[in-house]
Amino acid sequence: MAAITLIAGSILGWVAAAAALVGGALASTAILVFLITCFGFSAITLFAAALREVNPS
Repeated sequence: MAAITLIAGSILGWVAAAAALVGGALASTAILVFLITCFGFSAITLFAAALREVNPS
């Protein structure tokens, strides 16, 4: 689950960074958008997966 989340977050980050560059943003802004998107998506998804974990006891 974690690997899929990281890959999906990275892809979304690249898409968001490309959209920022096409929209006329500076490269540093696009990198910031990439990082925020990647880590934000990963954090939200992993948190949701952790909440779904079944307690075996």
